[in-house]
Amino acid sequence: MTLNIYKPTVTEFETDDILIRKASDYIDGTIIDNQSQHGIARVLLSGGQTPMPVYKMLGNNGAIDWSNLELFCTDERFVASTSPNSNQFNIIKSFGREIIESCREVNFFKVDQDIATCIQDYDARLDALDDIWFDLTILGIGPDGHIASLFPGNSYLKHIETPTLQSLAPKQFSIKERVSLSIESILNSREILILLNGENKLNILSELLEGNLPASEFPAKFLLSHPRVKVFCCFQ
Repeated sequence: MTLNIYKPTVTEFETDDILIRKASDYIDGTIIDNQSQHGIARVLLSGGQTPMPVYKMLGNNGAIDWSNLELFCTDERFVASTSPNSNQFNIIKSFGREIIESCREVNFFKVDQDIATCIQDYDARLDALDDIWFDLTILGIGPDGHIASLFPGNSYLKHIETPTLQSLAPKQFSIKERVSLSIESILNSREILILLNGENKLNILSELLEGNLPASEFPAKFLLSHPRVKVFCCFQ
């Protein structure tokens, strides 16, 4: 995959609380702007610990028209949707079930099916979208540079024809079997917001912006091919 490199906009906040509030405000504003311009807004959500407090704050926001919001997921661990290890479980818990049920559309991976059928189902939902798929994509970056469930050193980091793929997490992760959107699918967004918090994330940001690892070994670097990437971070 050939990359045109763009420099992300980086904003550092003094505390996690400020990061959460500013991220929530930014996402809220982006949703409202796109609903005003296009009638609906589509947001691609990542799992993991970092965005959950942001989702919780968004769920308490009375200004969002949830009936004109469509939510999608970057990836999922292939476990029961009721498992605390499930992205779906944690997203519903963070936003609140009432908010999730009031959205125009919420697209979780159907992990009650076999993995091939699950992938085919999500592919069909993405293929039905027109133009740019997502108005905003929200991501974290793992210590090894992975985004969604796209881990270093795997062949699926090359061009993939299908929007969704099967992936396997490295041995240090307790849940190996995953489904994930491809790099191309994640990049099919008007804007990308990366959330980083904690002391260990400073090295991640340094590698993203200035490091020598190729994107195949630090997949977050594929995001540098997108012209509208923001990084909100706090290293306390």
